[in-house]
Amino acid sequence: MIDKDILEGLSELDEADLKRIKLLVDNKLNIESEVKVSYRAKSIKCGKESCNSCPHGPYWYAEWTEEGKRKTKYLGKNLTDA
Repeated sequence: MIDKDILEGLSELDEADLKRIKLLVDNKLNIESEVKVSYRAKSIKCGKESCNSCPHGPYWYAEWTEEGKRKTKYLGKNLTDA
């Protein structure tokens, strides 16, 4: 049975946070599969001519290969929040 505190904590999360948790859990469960997820911090240029603070970030992304194509998923500004 799942711990009551865990269920209460999950009920307080928004959709984006739940998706991040799902991605992390899926990766943990697929450790022995061919799909390997890596996590990387990226600094991103916004592309605005008037921006004096580029690049922005770092922002955390999960990266994996699926059917020969590189996939990425934005996880958030802080990996601990992902």
